[in-house]
Formats: sequence, structure tokens, C-alpha cells
Amino acid sequence: MTEEEVNQRLQEKYPNAQIQVHDMTGAGSNFQVYIKSESFKDLSRVKRHQEVMSVFDAELKSGEVHALTIKAED
Repeated sequence: MTEEEVNQRLQEKYPNAQIQVHDMTGAGSNFQVYIKSESFKDLSRVKRHQEVMSVFDAELKSGEVHALTIKAED
């Protein structure tokens, strides 16, 4: 995946969010994601991470995306 694809997928799920995506290795499989969304209000850190990771469930299971480092704020 590309940074743009990751960003687009997150924008679809969280349309009003502030999102920054960085490809950590340049290989398209290890991303650092910063996302700030009102959708995360009243959610625990773990739940926020689970929600973001669920957007990439298929890619994580297949190994296309190896790792997501997530910082999610409300």
C-alpha cells in the first residue's frame, strides 16, 4: 500500500479527521498513523487502536501491511 491509499481509507472511515500517514520503511508495509477524530471521544486507547486497525484487517491478515503504529486522539 502507499501512504495515499492508507490516508484515503482512513478518510473514508473518518471523514472529518485530521490524518497524517508516514511509510516507515519505504516498502509500503509499515506505517505510522496519526489520527485526530471526534469519533474517538470516550473511547479507550485500546479501542481507538482496534478501530483504526480494523480498517486494514484484510491487509494485516495477508501480510501486505506488516505493522501500524497508531496515535489516535479525540
